[in-house]
Amino acid sequence: MEKRQRFLPVSFFLFSTLVVLFACPAIGAADDHHPVIPTTARTKRDAREHHRHNGRVKLFVFGDSYVDTGNFEPNNGSWLPPFGRTFPGVPSGRFSDGRVLTDYIADFLGIRTPIAYQQIKAGDGGEQLKSGVNFAYGGTGVVSAISKGPVLGDQISQLGQMIRHRFYNQTDLDNSVALVAASGNDYKYATLKNVTALTRKLIKQQKTDLRRIHDELRIPKIAVLLMEPAGCLPHSAGPSAMHSSKCNEAHNAIVSNHNQLLKQAVHDLNKETTTNNNKKKKNGGTFVILDLFQAFSNALEEHKYHTGSLRYKNPLKPCVTLARGKWPCGLGNDNGGGVRVCKHPELAFFWDCNHPSQNGWNEVYLALQHSLYQLYDA
Repeated sequence: MEKRQRFLPVSFFLFSTLVVLFACPAIGAADDHHPVIPTTARTKRDAREHHRHNGRVKLFVFGDSYVDTGNFEPNNGSWLPPFGRTFPGVPSGRFSDGRVLTDYIADFLGIRTPIAYQQIKAGDGGEQLKSGVNFAYGGTGVVSAISKGPVLGDQISQLGQMIRHRFYNQTDLDNSVALVAASGNDYKYATLKNVTALTRKLIKQQKTDLRRIHDELRIPKIAVLLMEPAGCLPHSAGPSAMHSSKCNEAHNAIVSNHNQLLKQAVHDLNKETTTNNNKKKKNGGTFVILDLFQAFSNALEEHKYHTGSLRYKNPLKPCVTLARGKWPCGLGNDNGGGVRVCKHPELAFFWDCNHPSQNGWNEVYLALQHSLYQLYDA
């Protein structure tokens, strides 16, 4: 008898099926891609560090829903309520109640959040492209996508096409940073039997893609996000996430292996570029690792003790849950009565079962901030 393969539970995937009860148009505030980060989210910065680029830095973003700020398909998912409830008050294409990691990193660099590629308007001049462009698309991965969006390599090609059409010149690119996120969507159909081979395939392809950003696009500083602890997402932790903060360590072990191989690939790329350029960079090399796994872990631990509210003390309890049934994970239009939204998203760590709230991203950013100084060349 043929043995049946065991599939990793759907909880391992970053992108969950969206339950849409009512359709609504893709609405965005006129300045959605230029959010102002609240003062409480800022920490003191050395002015010399903050202005190292003299205001000319551009940020180019590639990846999935963790960094998408408005590329996802209209009238669906992140363009429906209750997304955007905290900021800007209506859905803006972000998979959160408000700001996401891209917004915080842009603020750290002293620029406005780059415009989403799908929101570029013809004839508006260069002002809209001044801070860079975000190509990230929710549900995409390195080699496969569970949405209709372009995978990582195709997103890189989109910027390449803009460069060929002279939207950016080499001076622009010399003062730019790339942010690359791949948070686990490729693992949707992984099995316990093939997960090791899949991980190696993903790392090999991502290494190729990262090399393209440096060699073809000529971007001098490339930040690579490690995968988050997927076993600590409410969807992965399972129904117990509503009552405890216990992570799925089997899933975290897979992520740890993925991250270890990715770190080695980045190390190899830095050796390669240093040799080719015959020049050693002082500040972390061309490719910079941003350890999202550790930042999440630290932020989750901090949240347990400093949230200030017993109701929101468990960081794995999502703000948005299904209105009926024991399984809490689901999202839809809250006007349809299909989901419940917590009263204080500003106290929750997770917005839904896969994505942090604005508060959660702020906590992750603060845990990650010390690493961001590597994005400046010394």
